[in-house]
Amino acid sequence: MDLDFSKALQRCLDQVGPGRVTTCGAIARALGDIRASRAVATWIATRPETLGGHRVVRADGRPVLMSASREFSREGTRLFRGRVSADRILNVLEPTGFLTTLREEQWKLGDRVIERDGGLQVERVAGVDAGYDGNAMRIVAVSLDAKDLALTEITAVKRQAEFPYIPTYLAYREFPGIEAAIRRLKRPPDVLLIDGHGRLHPALFGVACYVGVRLNIPTIGVAKHPLVGRVRPGTRSPSRTSPVEFRGQVRGYAWTPPGRERPIYVSIGHRISLGRALEVVRGSTLRGYPEPLRLADRIGREMKRNKRNEKREKGATR
Repeated sequence: MDLDFSKALQRCLDQVGPGRVTTCGAIARALGDIRASRAVATWIATRPETLGGHRVVRADGRPVLMSASREFSREGTRLFRGRVSADRILNVLEPTGFLTTLREEQWKLGDRVIERDGGLQVERVAGVDAGYDGNAMRIVAVSLDAKDLALTEITAVKRQAEFPYIPTYLAYREFPGIEAAIRRLKRPPDVLLIDGHGRLHPALFGVACYVGVRLNIPTIGVAKHPLVGRVRPGTRSPSRTSPVEFRGQVRGYAWTPPGRERPIYVSIGHRISLGRALEVVRGSTLRGYPEPLRLADRIGREMKRNKRNEKREKGATR
C-alpha cells in the first residue's frame, strides 16, 4: 500500500493551475477525509518548496505560505487585504482516494483483532511513546518487570516522520518507529502499552490495534483524551472506572488513576480481553499514568533536552 502523502498531495496540487487557488479543506476532501485539513496546512508551511504550494489558501482566502504573494504577482492573482478573491478558489478537486484506502484497510484489519487473553502471562510490560522535534520523530520503548515495575530495558530510535499527523490515522505516522524500537528490545514484551487508542476508534482500529496486529503481540491502547464513544452515565464506581460504549458495545473504560483528576481511556489493542487490559493498566500505574508510558515519555523528553543542550554548547565554543 502506497503511504506517500507527498505524492497524494501533489496529485491534488497538480489540478490547480496558474491564476487559481484551492483550500486546505478542498485538498483534504480530495484526499478522502476533512480531518486532514490542518495536516495539509502544516505540511505545506514546513515544506515551502512543495510544487504549487503557494496556491493553497485557508478557508478565509489567506495563503498558507507567507511568500505566496510574490508567486501570485507573477501569475496575475491579486490579494485584497491579504486574501484571494473567492472567484479564484477551486473548492472541489478530483478525489485521490488516498485516505479512503487507508480507512478501508483499517476496517479490513480490524476483523483480525483478537479480543481474548489466550493464556496470557505478564512478566514484562512495555510502553512506547513518540516525541517530535520538527519533522524528526523519536520513539522510546521501555520494558518493566510487571511485579515491581522496575525498569529493565530502554531502546530508542530517531527517524523522519514521512506521514503527517491526521486524527484517526496516527498508526501510519508512528508505526515504522514503534516497530523499530520494539524490535530492538532484547526480550519481547508480554504486553505493550501504546500511547493512543485501540478499539475506541471510528474504525475500531486505532494505533494500538495496528501495532498489535502487525507485530502479532498483545497490545493495549491508553489515551488521555476520548476519540469516540460515550461514557455510560451513572456507572461511576468506587474504583473510579466507567464503561465507554461505542457502536452499541462496551469498547473501553474511562479510569481515573490515583493522583489524576481526569480519566484515561483504556481499550483493547490486540490479543487481550478488555477486562485484562484494564487490569494490566491498573497494575502498572503508581500515580497519574501507567509507568511504562510515563517513563517512555520522560526519557524521550530528557533525550530531546540533552540533544538541544549539546547543540547550544557546540555553538558556544565556535
